[in-house]
Amino acid sequence: MTEGTQKDMAIGVVAGTIISVVMDLAIPFAGPVVGGFTAGYLAKGDVLNAAKAGVLTGFFAAIFITIGIYLRLMRSQAEGFVAGWGTGLLLYLVIGLYFIALAFLGAILTSVIRK
Repeated sequence: MTEGTQKDMAIGVVAGTIISVVMDLAIPFAGPVVGGFTAGYLAKGDVLNAAKAGVLTGFFAAIFITIGIYLRLMRSQAEGFVAGWGTGLLLYLVIGLYFIALAFLGAILTSVIRK
């Protein structure tokens, strides 16, 4: 990868993550798709670059949303119901896979539309 391509991909991942997190709070299923679409569009190059940008966007957005959910549960009255290692880990894993899969689909849509 050339330096310009790495820079474009980094900008795409950051912009896609921000869009994904902000939109997911308003429209849950559209956030990761639009974030992945944005990341794939800004990460100029072939389909592989768009896919990488989409997966990274989904991964980072899942981390931010998971931290937000965890902190909100800790601050609310549901402290006694905070999911432990068994169920909680499964919940956070599902959140991560959901974000990664939808952001990946958004990035692939970008490559299809671009051609």
